[in-house]
Amino acid sequence: QINSAKVHTYSTVHDLESITKELKDPFILFVYNEDLDMNSNSAVNSDFIFIIDYETEFEQISNNIFKIDGERLNSFSIGTILSLTEMNMKLHHRIVDNLEIGINLTVEKDPGKLYNMILTFLRKATGAEAGTLYLMSEDREKIYFVCSQNSLFDTRMIEKKEVPFNKESLVGFVCHTGDVLNIPDAYAIPENSPYHFNKEIDKKMNYKTESIITVPMKTNSGDIVGAVQLLNKKKSPDAEAEPFSKFDELVLKSLSTLAAVSVENNRLLIETETLLNNMIISSVKAIEQRDPATKGHSLRVSALLVALLKKIAESKKFIDFKLDQQTLKSAETAALLHDFGKVGVREKILMKEERFYPDQLEALKWRLKYITASVKDKNRKQEIQDIRNFTDILYDLNRPAPYSEEQKSLILRVQDLTYNIDGIKVPVLTDLEKSYLAIRAGTLNDEERKDMEKHVLYSFELLNSIDWPFDLKNVPGIAASHHEKLDGSGYPHHRDSSSLGVVERAMGIVDIYDALTAKDRPYKKAMPPEIALKIIQSEVDKGKLDKDVFEIFLKEKDSIDKEVQKKLKDKKFN
Repeated sequence: QINSAKVHTYSTVHDLESITKELKDPFILFVYNEDLDMNSNSAVNSDFIFIIDYETEFEQISNNIFKIDGERLNSFSIGTILSLTEMNMKLHHRIVDNLEIGINLTVEKDPGKLYNMILTFLRKATGAEAGTLYLMSEDREKIYFVCSQNSLFDTRMIEKKEVPFNKESLVGFVCHTGDVLNIPDAYAIPENSPYHFNKEIDKKMNYKTESIITVPMKTNSGDIVGAVQLLNKKKSPDAEAEPFSKFDELVLKSLSTLAAVSVENNRLLIETETLLNNMIISSVKAIEQRDPATKGHSLRVSALLVALLKKIAESKKFIDFKLDQQTLKSAETAALLHDFGKVGVREKILMKEERFYPDQLEALKWRLKYITASVKDKNRKQEIQDIRNFTDILYDLNRPAPYSEEQKSLILRVQDLTYNIDGIKVPVLTDLEKSYLAIRAGTLNDEERKDMEKHVLYSFELLNSIDWPFDLKNVPGIAASHHEKLDGSGYPHHRDSSSLGVVERAMGIVDIYDALTAKDRPYKKAMPPEIALKIIQSEVDKGKLDKDVFEIFLKEKDSIDKEVQKKLKDKKFN
């Protein structure tokens, strides 16, 4: 036994390998030059190697291999070497820990995890039994603590509250002045001191604060964003508390700067994400202002998609589908913006509520009256009566509803009639008016529908022009997929099952479902959910929509509806 280390001696190389093979703790190897095999178990697993030679000077061969003179080797020199290597190892571990915390602080986005990570590391670096992390408000007028730890009890018991921003509290003093307060005994602060220790928390928690250090968290520019306060430095859990050292001050000042930069970067990240989210919601509102007939559609589709994806992720049929935060946020954002391209569609098409535009309907009505008043040919008496009857039901025909058989027959009788009035050829119906009367569902003729369908392509082009963050880079592709079909018959890119992922397949289903059941579209009545589901089922049977995704939607519909209603009520999107 030398110092605190247990020393094993060997006589042969075989002894050396046998001894080191059984060791579980880290060890340092002192070995004769002729016994050293760098590929042996003893050499490979040792932390440091000291090669014993004679008539030689001390020499460092590599980071952990040294050569020493055997003539000078004794218990004192071995003890000194052990102490130095132990210090070296501790310093090495501290440097590694510092590097790891630096890396972790730069990648952690969750504020709560970040604050706990900072406090845990600072306590570990100094041997503190407890600690609290304080942050200042953005206007730098208030201080509040966001994280507290104590190895003796559950720190969640501590009531989180605002700390007065004045020099009387330790934290307030540090945040005001930017100075470090290193107090050996919290209960021995002089009465005339500008700051005081709050003993009430100790009483409330039945705890005794002794040594206490408070360090400001300063950014590189010197801006103070908060403070770290550590309590009761101890060498071991059962040891007595001792004052924090000057080295602890140095470590804390250095690491608190890193923590301050991380906190500030995290705050900026959250502000940036909040700004992006607000812009997304504002874009949705802008779309709704341009197309009031579909107000609420994007929000409902987004909520439906998120709820359905969560159920899909729980299903054994989709064991390979991983719903991480990035996938979920991309899907939600894409659903919110899937109709963004409607800003490029002509407003009169978006606003069209009936088969004819109002001015066109009035023009047709007056032309029909002109014909019936001008044509006096008795041989065409029945035709003129049909035109009068057609005029009488014109407003009924304009509504986006199926025609009766009698209405269909009347349209066929008058649509191709033409009269010569005062040398001018006057048709009962123009080709454009015939296309409006030929509309079977909705209010758009073929040409208008093609224009409307371009909104998906516009969505892709507009969203693809945005320099999205890495975790949202899939938004344009997902948003442009809501009218694609598994058999390639959809639009705009005619993608098929080989390129449509789970998110795209789920979005296609929920978009159709909401479009069919929506109650806010003036050109059609809301369809009962059971009828809408039958229509979607028919599309599944034709191979256009995903069968497994739809089965989960059917099975979990009640649960999905509840989550959607809650999300819409709470207005928590993105």
